[in-house]
Order: sequence, then C-alpha cells, then structure tokens
Amino acid sequence: MRLAAVLTLLLETAVCMQHFFVESPDHNIDIKPLPRHPTLSPNSSQVLRTGRYGAASSDSEHCNKIAVEQVLKKFDGANAADAAVSVALCLGMKNFFSSGIGGGGYAVFVGKDQMSGETDSLFIDFREQAPALAHKNMFSQSPNASQIGGLAIAVPGELRGIYELFVKKGSGKVEWRDLLQPIIELGSNGWEVDEITAACLKIYEPYFVQHKKDWAFVLNEGQSRVLKTGESIKRPALSDTLKELASNGTVAPFYDPNHRIGRSMLRKIKESGGIITGNDLKSYYVNTSKPLYTKIRSGWQYFPNNDLEVFTSGGSSSGAALLSALKILDEFPAKKGGDFQPEQVYVLVECMKWMSSARSRLGGFSDPHELPQRILEVLDSNWTQNSVRLINDHLPGLKTLSNWTEYNPAYALTDPHGTTHFGVVDKFGNAVSFTSTVNLLCGSLVHDIETGVIFNNQMDDFSQPGRSNAFELAPSIYNFIEPGKRPLSSASPVVILDELGKPDLVIGASGGSRITPSIFQVITRLYWYEMPLLEAIAYPRVHHQLLPDVLEVESFPMLGKDTLEALKSMGHNLLEQAPKSVVNGIKRHRGEWHAVSDYWRKRGLSVAY
Repeated sequence: MRLAAVLTLLLETAVCMQHFFVESPDHNIDIKPLPRHPTLSPNSSQVLRTGRYGAASSDSEHCNKIAVEQVLKKFDGANAADAAVSVALCLGMKNFFSSGIGGGGYAVFVGKDQMSGETDSLFIDFREQAPALAHKNMFSQSPNASQIGGLAIAVPGELRGIYELFVKKGSGKVEWRDLLQPIIELGSNGWEVDEITAACLKIYEPYFVQHKKDWAFVLNEGQSRVLKTGESIKRPALSDTLKELASNGTVAPFYDPNHRIGRSMLRKIKESGGIITGNDLKSYYVNTSKPLYTKIRSGWQYFPNNDLEVFTSGGSSSGAALLSALKILDEFPAKKGGDFQPEQVYVLVECMKWMSSARSRLGGFSDPHELPQRILEVLDSNWTQNSVRLINDHLPGLKTLSNWTEYNPAYALTDPHGTTHFGVVDKFGNAVSFTSTVNLLCGSLVHDIETGVIFNNQMDDFSQPGRSNAFELAPSIYNFIEPGKRPLSSASPVVILDELGKPDLVIGASGGSRITPSIFQVITRLYWYEMPLLEAIAYPRVHHQLLPDVLEVESFPMLGKDTLEALKSMGHNLLEQAPKSVVNGIKRHRGEWHAVSDYWRKRGLSVAY
C-alpha cells in the first residue's frame, strides 16, 4: 500500500516535479565564485577575537554580534544555550543557502550543574528524517530527484532542536520571544548582501530568474538578475513566521498541519513533488541523550594539554568516527611545531584513513541510548590497537598501506554534507557546539513564499540501492532510506574540557565528507603540536577519506616541495584542491577566550567579550 501511495502522489505531481527539477553538477556545497584559500600568515588583529567572559564563532559576524550584544550582555543570567538559539535562527535568516528552519542538525551542550557542580552534558539530534511514505527504491527511476524538488525534502528538525536546547539548557532568564526578536527585525529591515551571499546567488542566477515567483527576494527590482554585493535583501515572510512562533512561545505552529504555517509548507511540498504529510510533520521528534565521550592524553606527562575530556555527537552523525581517530592518535607522541613533518603527517593521514573506515560503519539507528555493535566496534580498544599496530608496522619506512581494502571499510562511503557550524561559550562555564544544514546550497531549491521556509534536500544523504560508486562498491545498507530514518551525516560538533573539567575548546566544521578530518586536524594541531587556534584554523589542511584513494592538499606551494615529495614517497596520490571545509572554533588561552571563524574559507568573523 505504501508503494502504491507513493506512485499515486508522484503521478499527481509529475508536472510540478518537472517544473522544479533541474540536473546540474553545480548543485553542491561549493561556492565557486568565492575565492577561498588557506594562509600561512593570518592577520591576528583582523580575525582573532579575544575576551574574558565569552564568545560566539560562526560564519557570520552579524549573527555573532547578536549572540553577544543582544543576548549574553543584554540579559542578566543569559547563557550559551540562549545565545545559540539566536545564532541558529540568524544564520538561517541571513545565510539561507547553508542552513535554516527548513533543515536540521546536531547540538552538544556541556556545562556545570548549578546544584551539584558536576559536569552536565546533553546531545540533541534534530536531524531531518525520512517521511513515512519513503522507501529505499524511491529514487530508482530518477536518482537525481534526491537533490532538487519536493521528493528530496526530509522532515525539518531545526526548530524542534533549538527549542529543546532552550527549554532544557537555557538559563530561564530570557523569554523565547526575546531570542527571536533580533532575527525578526533583521528579516523585516533587511541587510546588505555580503560577498559570500552574492557568490552563492550568482551560481543559481538562471534558476532564480526562471523561478522568479518563488525567489523574488533574491532578485533586483526588475527581477532580471540576482542581488549583488552591497544591495539590500529582506525576508519579510520568514520574519512573519518567526513572529507567530514568538507570540506562541513555542514551535508548535510549525509542526501543526492545521495551522497556517504547517498548511502552507505541506501545500508547497506537495506542489513540488514531495511526499511529506501532516502526520510526518506533527510526529517529528528530537532525540536527546548523553554525548559520545572519551578521555585523551591522560597523565601529567602530556602537560599542558593533559587529561582532556572530549564530548561529541552520536546518532546518525560522525562523532564516533572522530573519537575513534583521536583514540588512535592518542597512542602517538606530541611534538611541538606543526603537522607537516614527514612522521607527523604520515600518522595524521593514516588516522584519517582509519577514521573513514570507521565512518563506513555508521548510520542512523533506532535507540539513541544504546549504540549498535557496529559503532561500538570502532570505539573498542581492539579497533584502536589494531590500527595503531598497522601504523607502527609501517612507520619506519613511512609507507601507507598498499590498498584501501586493508583499512577494512564495511561498505562504500557516502558523501554526506554539512553546511554551517557555530560555537558559543558564556561566563558561567557553559558551551554549545552546533552544526546545522539544509544539505546542498539552498537545499532542495524549494522555497515557500508564504512562510519564507527554504526546504532541505536531506534525502540525498541516504544511500541508494544500485548506485555503486566509481569503484563498483555497493552502497551502505546502514544508510538506506527507511520511513522515519535519519541519514548519515559527517557532522561532529565537539566540546573539550580541560583537566579541571572546564570548557577548553568548542569546535566544529562544515564541508561534507571533509568535516570530520578537518576537525581532527585542527584538534591535532592544538593539542599535539601546541599551535595557537588562529594558525591551527588558517593553515592549509589535508584530507583523505579512503575512497577515492587520493590525498587532497589545499595548497601545494604552502606545504612545500619537501613535504609533497615525502607524501608521494609514502604512496599517496596527491591532488591540489581548493578548500571545501570551514572550521569555526573557540579556545581557552591563558584565562581568555580566543575565537576564530574561518575567514579565509567563508569570510566569517567571531565576536568575544
């Protein structure tokens, strides 16, 4: 019956589907017109922000300022969870191509219980989920329909996620409407188009002009072209939606199929070929649990970076893969300086390859409080020790394993996406690490003009039967579409506590499959090689995801001839690749907070106070 219902819906909406569907290799996460590059000489006065009390680090300086000036400093007792609500909504309003209430993600909160003084932590999984009518063969006739149009849309979770964060970890000193008000004003009054937004709009200009009724807010007055840098942009429809949510005091109207907001979204999704129903909307829920956790660098011999506690995301995220790599790296010594000396870069890349093997075992599961055996396997000491043994066996000759199969991946690796990350810390010792996405740029390219919601295309993050990769490997059975299931994500927001149990680092990234390796490399630089946060984020990064068997390097000239020759001699196939990941972080340094957004790759600037 379920398959028949899907086929009926698809036939009814075939004309609309053709209207929305376009097939373009440019529909991805790369903002190609934007110059992106690492640097070996970051300008600390421009990018590094310091403060005694707290900080916000995201892709938007404007959103960071709202968090600090209009939440943390304005309301007595406001905390990082409160500020995170405003940052998330601001990014969804302003950087709509990356995230928004039509998408979903993950949040990690770590703080101190005010009564006991013990560490208090929470993981919130508000990843989008497949509709009840979804099934693993739903894209068999049109595989690319998972990217553009209504069929690509999974049930949005971001609003429920940030409301859960507000209710469970907010200070109680700030009203819900107070956190929404700055964003409502932003959408109503408008803001100037910045460099990154202009670049994104330019990519999709033909589509937006062709569909001007749905995308008028990104077009000039004559609707002949997209807006340019410095021109004004407004989103009054989304502001009106947020006004209703502010007045209601909850997010219930968004998930109510009988409310104006819910009815409008369902109508638009159906018109564009989607299969989300009112029951899908009202039955959406967030999963909450304790974050995944491990301790690294135990013992005073690792001073000053000793006894670190790492908290990260579980669920369908890649947090377990990140922890598995950190546990492997923990068996190798630190060396002050950098990570591009031959031995250091050898170990770094090998850990990345083992991390990718671990990620091939991940995927959504039903009970958030009980990890399946396939995930427990990569966190087990046997996995760690086997990986360490193989790295050590080849360490004298600095040779990578001769074939990717020796890393024992379970199935073909998908290439899930993640498109914005931010962190917030406050003066009370609370930290929030938050990763959110609509998947590809502008998600499914479906925009509901009545509510202002731009919908995700998260169904593309599932594996599809029969779509083997270039190496003819079968797709992962752990990531096939099932009703109500959440697709695998590379997201892995992180909070690290120091030896005193206080927040020391809040970090995360966007950039598809490059998310977890990028976070891993920056953590390595900070704690194994004692690099400052500014340089750890700004310097060129490398990336290996096991398949394809290629080591991506952000800049050949910056790595230098000797390092490149060393990597080649290890057996790596090198590819110079423009940056595809964006890392934002906040680090404690000598009693102050250092906050750095990845300005070089996405033009973000942090704010601290």
